Amino acid sequence: MSYSADSDLNEYQPYVFEHGINDFTLYHAKAALDIQRDVKALWLPLQRTLVDPARTGMNLLATDSTLFNADNLNPEQWVKASVYRVLGEYILPRLGASVGGQGFIVMLTYYQNAYRKELQAVFDDGLEYKINSVYQKIFVMPLAARSRQIR
Repeated sequence: MSYSADSDLNEYQPYVFEHGINDFTLYHAKAALDIQRDVKALWLPLQRTLVDPARTGMNLLATDSTLFNADNLNPEQWVKASVYRVLGEYILPRLGASVGGQGFIVMLTYYQNAYRKELQAVFDDGLEYKINSVYQKIFVMPLAARSRQIR
């Protein structure tokens, strides 16, 4: 499943289709996998809603990816991050190498940074995850709660 499509790219950088490539579908699929990996690595250990039934005692939280199901993410929440990822990691580096120009390098750096900021913005706003067939916003634990958990 992809979170973005070429039509979404057209909203942000329509000129990318002017260089002889008409379809970036593969890159959208790769970006979706990147987002899912980053959510597992950066969000899953810092949330307190998904509980691992196999754990007992103080640390019941899911800290590995076994309880994470990417199909439960709200795809609408990831369109912008996916577009940023596709542009910054896949399209602009290739265009910069083939077409050349410092402008591509500046833009890819911008979109790589924008991707990281968008991930953080989603985490801060609450990641929408489907639990019992309803999307619920799951927030990152405050730093104080995470500190207590480590003890």
